[in-house]
Amino acid sequence: MLGYVLGLYAVSLISKYLLYFGKQIPVMDMGLLSNHETIVWKNFHKGKSTSTISDESNEEWSPSYVSRVLNRTRKKIAKALKEHAKSHRLDIESLLDYKGLLIGFDYQANAQVYIVFTEKLGIIVWYKHDSYAGKRCPDCPKESECRELLDTVQKEYGITLRPDEEQLLMTQQSIAILNKLAAKQIPRYKRKKEGD
Repeated sequence: MLGYVLGLYAVSLISKYLLYFGKQIPVMDMGLLSNHETIVWKNFHKGKSTSTISDESNEEWSPSYVSRVLNRTRKKIAKALKEHAKSHRLDIESLLDYKGLLIGFDYQANAQVYIVFTEKLGIIVWYKHDSYAGKRCPDCPKESECRELLDTVQKEYGITLRPDEEQLLMTQQSIAILNKLAAKQIPRYKRKKEGD
């Protein structure tokens, strides 16, 4: 387990608890996004306008504040996606920060690579592939991990598959899911219409 010690505090980077004198104390997630950024990002991906997000907030948020938070969130996500692409030595083909998606190419592996931001799992790096060490999905030891990753992307971004896509092997299904994310219509900054 990855972690470090700060004086008498042992902080785990995986756990959501602070170990304080042998007791586990829950702490806030120290993820990429702040609480406000997380709320705005979630609602934005549910198709809500900045005006609707501000109206529905429990705090006194203006539409312009929500827009600023969304811009800040997009910049943070874009930076994280680019850093992952750089660490994997990828050529960036497209960066869709509104969607939390970077599409790149790895010339060493000769493979398309998708880097996706998720709230639950953080940044996911997915190489387009046909098998894992020669093993196809049903026989692959990583099948449950892959299923969790793909289910997380589908759930967080509201992506549904057609019945024929549901029957595909996960290696093929993953490309369908990630291409649907790339093609997904995002509301951008639509204003609240008169009478709403």
